[in-house]
Amino acid sequence: MSQNTHSTDLTGVNATDGGAFDKETISLVALVGSGLVAKSLSQSFEDTSIKLFTIDTPSELPSFANKKNADGILIPAITADNDVISLALEAQRSSPKKRPSIIVLGLDETHRKKAHKIPGSFYLEIPHGRSELVEIVQRACRRRRLIALIDDSELVHIHTVPVLTEAGYDVISAKDGIEGVRIIRSKRPDLVISDIEMPEKNGYDLCREIKDDVELRSTPVMICSALGEAADLQKGFDSGADDYLVKPAVPEELITRTRNLLASLKLAGREKILVVEDSPPIRQMVADGLSRQGFDVKTAKDGKEGFEMAKEVFPDLVITDYDMPRWTGFELVVGLKKNHRTRDIPVMMLTARQTQRDQAQMRAAGLTAYLVKPFSIDKCVALAERLLAERRLLDYKKASRLYLSKGTTEAAEAQAAMRKVGAKRAKECTMTVLFSDICGFTSLSSKKTPGDIVKLLNTYFDLLCPIVLEEGGDIDKFIGDAIMALFEDSQEESGAVKAVRAALRMQEAIQKAGEKSETKLLSRIGINTGPLVRGDIGSRHVRRDYTVIGDTVNRAQRFESQAPSGGVLISESTFKLCKHVITAKKKVNLKMKGVNEPVTGYVVTGLTQEE
Repeated sequence: MSQNTHSTDLTGVNATDGGAFDKETISLVALVGSGLVAKSLSQSFEDTSIKLFTIDTPSELPSFANKKNADGILIPAITADNDVISLALEAQRSSPKKRPSIIVLGLDETHRKKAHKIPGSFYLEIPHGRSELVEIVQRACRRRRLIALIDDSELVHIHTVPVLTEAGYDVISAKDGIEGVRIIRSKRPDLVISDIEMPEKNGYDLCREIKDDVELRSTPVMICSALGEAADLQKGFDSGADDYLVKPAVPEELITRTRNLLASLKLAGREKILVVEDSPPIRQMVADGLSRQGFDVKTAKDGKEGFEMAKEVFPDLVITDYDMPRWTGFELVVGLKKNHRTRDIPVMMLTARQTQRDQAQMRAAGLTAYLVKPFSIDKCVALAERLLAERRLLDYKKASRLYLSKGTTEAAEAQAAMRKVGAKRAKECTMTVLFSDICGFTSLSSKKTPGDIVKLLNTYFDLLCPIVLEEGGDIDKFIGDAIMALFEDSQEESGAVKAVRAALRMQEAIQKAGEKSETKLLSRIGINTGPLVRGDIGSRHVRRDYTVIGDTVNRAQRFESQAPSGGVLISESTFKLCKHVITAKKKVNLKMKGVNEPVTGYVVTGLTQEE
């Protein structure tokens, strides 16, 4: 949620103004439009832990923020058009180590609303004091969780604050409900711990006020009170409390409950959910229920507004009504699926339409799930949690396929399907093994930076790996600059033929790429066919590979080391299986490491005319 900060009188409130994060250096990148603004900001942060870096070119913001490892990005609202906001969000997403916070400086309600559209942003209204600017930057960029302790007992503060501080939290304190609300609005803590029986405003009312405020409702509240009857607990949860702890609270229990409440919440919130609904009561009910679970919730009043907001904030889930002005829910789903940047966002539909025709129409458009009206908010939240969990699993599978071979993935899925996770397998089979590597790579890499080496290797692998897959091979592993691939026989042709055809295409691709590049690479490729063992190799409990071992594998690597630069050397067993489709030159008396007798091989010169 965007966070609006105004000057607040904290007289009588025991509030820490910076806590432990004052001692840590904060890297702040500010987009400024003039030298005068830069000078003013520099003066504001003198003698503080904030290290300021200024920039006046918006397009350089993402790269500059990453270069400075920014904890925060400061943007004046007057310059924060859609392009600038997009660049700031890009800087957040592309940060390799941390997600920098965005702080917006504005002049009026229009600027505040603009800031409100930026996920997880903080807002400070001009004019403001130096201390307010320093405070909001420290708060936005803090690395420790901030807890507000609201209790009228001095003894509770004396005993509880050290417990929370030693556990790694910063603490702000207040002695009654009214003061508590004031510091909560000002400091925006990550968690509120409140007593019930307090002067001015009791804990129930304080909790209701927090949960009724659109900008505060995502803040978890733990009630800690001596009132421990069932009716008291019921009343506490009815007022919106996220947890209830009966006094006297044991320190270990307090810390455990605190960690559990904060465990699923990042400083920028959980996943982003966009709720699109033209009915204010339903929109508020759904948003409130999701916010209480820690989600970062955005809302829109119709399909058109929802589509524009989805393109701006890229939510992890869209929940939409069907019948709305300015684009129905159906039109919204179609619009999202046509846009390449939003097409993969899952969409849940809230609708009274439940005929087979309606459901078929929505499935065809790309709808992920239905929730038929009327519905309970618990059911809505549960379905949202399931859809997001399924998306996380899908994203994990997509990412895993980049790190695991096809054989490994299929083997793992087969084990899971048979509920035999952990069992070790091994089978004897005949396969063709291909090894390729870059000639003179050790010497080449000594002349380049680590970054250049990685870029070169990835470009090389991007060129060759698709060819292996197109020819029916499975990339077993990468060994430095080497590719190890496996080819199995199919009904159409032998694995040996597929491997040799892949090797010739790989060499041709490298040669063509060298004609257009300053760095001209040469590769050696060796191929061998024979019996081997394929199975789970590694620890039963820690990590394992689903790979191949045996003399056939070792000899394939030896053939690669003996291959001519830019050439393909195959074993006699491979040659016998593909001699009808290739032309080759015989090489005898090859000496290979670990092999006593001389070996015969064949340098492939091409495919036959028929092939």
